[in-house]
Amino acid sequence: MTDMKLKGFFSRFLIIFCLLLAFFFLFLRFSPYPALYAFKERPISTRIYDGSGELIQIIALENGIRREFLTLSEIPDFLQESFIEAEDRHFYSHHGIDFAAILRAAFQNISEARTVSGASTITMQLARIIRPNQKRTIFVKGREALDALRLEARLSKEEILELYLNNVPFGFNTEGVASAARYFFSKEANDLSKEESCCLAVIPRRPSLYNPITNPENCAKAAAELSRSEGTSIEDFEKACRGASSFSYPFNAPHFVRYLSQLENSPVGKKASLCTSLDLSLQHHAENMLSRAVERYAENRLSNGAILICDTESGKILAWVGSADFFDTAHNGQVDGVLSTQQPGSSMKPFLYALALESGFSPNSVLPDIPMEFGFENLYVPQNFNNRFNGPVRFRVALASSLNIPAVYLLNEIGIETYKKKLSELGFYSIEKADPGLSLALGGADVSIYEMVQAFSVFARDGIFLPLHGIEEERFCDKRKSSHTERLTDSPRRVFDMNTARLLSDMLSDKDSRALGFGYSQTFQTPFPSMFKTGTANQYQNITALGATPRYTVGVWMGNFSGETVVGKTGSSIPAKIARDLLVDLQGSSGKGFQKPSQFKKERVCALSGMKAGPNCPDTVIEYVANEGSISQKEKCSWHSQQGTVYPAEYATWFRLKNRSGQVGDKGSELKIISPRNGSVFYYDESIPAGQQKLIVEASGGSADIARFFVDGKFLEETKRPFVGKVNLTRGSHKIRIECDGEDSEIQILVR
Repeated sequence: MTDMKLKGFFSRFLIIFCLLLAFFFLFLRFSPYPALYAFKERPISTRIYDGSGELIQIIALENGIRREFLTLSEIPDFLQESFIEAEDRHFYSHHGIDFAAILRAAFQNISEARTVSGASTITMQLARIIRPNQKRTIFVKGREALDALRLEARLSKEEILELYLNNVPFGFNTEGVASAARYFFSKEANDLSKEESCCLAVIPRRPSLYNPITNPENCAKAAAELSRSEGTSIEDFEKACRGASSFSYPFNAPHFVRYLSQLENSPVGKKASLCTSLDLSLQHHAENMLSRAVERYAENRLSNGAILICDTESGKILAWVGSADFFDTAHNGQVDGVLSTQQPGSSMKPFLYALALESGFSPNSVLPDIPMEFGFENLYVPQNFNNRFNGPVRFRVALASSLNIPAVYLLNEIGIETYKKKLSELGFYSIEKADPGLSLALGGADVSIYEMVQAFSVFARDGIFLPLHGIEEERFCDKRKSSHTERLTDSPRRVFDMNTARLLSDMLSDKDSRALGFGYSQTFQTPFPSMFKTGTANQYQNITALGATPRYTVGVWMGNFSGETVVGKTGSSIPAKIARDLLVDLQGSSGKGFQKPSQFKKERVCALSGMKAGPNCPDTVIEYVANEGSISQKEKCSWHSQQGTVYPAEYATWFRLKNRSGQVGDKGSELKIISPRNGSVFYYDESIPAGQQKLIVEASGGSADIARFFVDGKFLEETKRPFVGKVNLTRGSHKIRIECDGEDSEIQILVR
């Protein structure tokens, strides 16, 4: 009976023990361990490479720490074995706690009356790294032992070793064997010799004492004691330590790297290696060009600039220079000129002209470059950069020569909101909430060079918008064959008709059409077909140039981040020359041309009217006209006859500014007051005596040669052609009417 009771007791004890053991295992395996989850997600130092595998940067983490990551299969076996030998010889045979090592360490420490050795396993050290604590109390050590058991219950030995080797601290802001191999020996981990691996394995014990760079003898001695390789002497380890040299971390393309780091869902800090599209040799070349240009024009208070180069066909970013000198704090060198927004001036005009082509205008349309007023109470009177009026100007010439008044005229005809919608489609998100009015036609809203290059490349890509991207996809990006497969872009989309894009490319690469505004400048000459557009804004505070071929697109901005204006008119030729030289350096002496529009054909047109050339047209040019709407015989130029040149009525004011040959043919057209505009608002000037403030009223059209002016129903005066009247300004609302042979035209103005 006693034996039966004893057997029952042991049976119950065994069951309870097994249940407790199972419960303890389940606790170790499934109890919350938030510190481990957070540890696995902490950032790593991403190795960033250019398209050819050259190292751009290794990202430093908070407090300057570098912690690169390697999978266990990427860490050489002899390097793994060195750390296991140095820290935990029985790593693969225990479950987190090595009780034999604890007893041995306790005996040695008691015998020597000092700490001779420790008993922490690799798993326990990893637990301490996951939950660091400076206090080495019994409670803390007990928690580390418990955490070690939890790690063993949750992770395989390979996972534990991988986490440990990638996070073990080496001092000197260096963590993990990859960063340590680079810092102490200027090598990749898989390039270390066995002797160097042993030297590396002893450093975590006391980083200052065993630093192979500053204390090679100590490091070599400790490594020799660790090694059990036959035929290896301490001299071999001393030789390895003497070869140690601190790694100089590269700091290339800092603005580009920061851009990658700030992307939504950025892989920087999450991926071990990142392959980019950047061309490091091109990057350095562009940096040098910009630096030399800024230095040359420093006396003009031109202190900074930015360059962005992309592959036209793919949208890959090839070079990103955010400033002339990243470390020039006096001139805000850390501001990224590629992403910062500035007024681009006339370099925005191609997008407006492209929209105009899709809104009913054609390459042979004639635009008025004449004195014009836009708006009502807020009157807008644009001027050309040369303060001249060119009268009727063909569409192509107005764009290529960057005339302001025709551009404002186009925007007024198309509509500001329609244009802003198209700009949004082109990626100009920075101006969605801007309200610059008609000055938007002249680049009156702040945009970035990034947006400009991205949009300008559309024309050489047949109207397809392709977002720029700097991260490569599905390719090996470094010499160790570690890949990154993430690309942060939107899908390509068509924003302009193919023929529109090809017409714009043709116009912006036409040196003859550019001559009116810029002459035959060598700045824009390349040995291959290329297109350019430049712009200036804010009294030369910002000067911009865009250049493109079917292969490459370049954008250059120069100016001052501080807001200071440039001294003297240095002009947009400075960034234009940089853009031109970069294209030549990229393409050499040849390159394919732009595609020809498929739905247009070339015909001879009058250089003045844009109509089909007639026998009396003194100057003709070849221009694209639509196949379906080819210029018919009845549309032959009506401006020229045997009697001379007759300009349309809208050019009357311009015609009278100078002595010109010909005449204005406004007789017979609709009678219309052309100045001021209906709804205009004027302000009375108290400093001018009453009766001396007069408003000039101009009208055109009518079937007779005499017209009469009325103000508020009262007769003012009778005049012959050209119909010009003078109205005394008095406060209040006034109606001005003109009558001519039964026709009339009326406007209303307000004087405040």
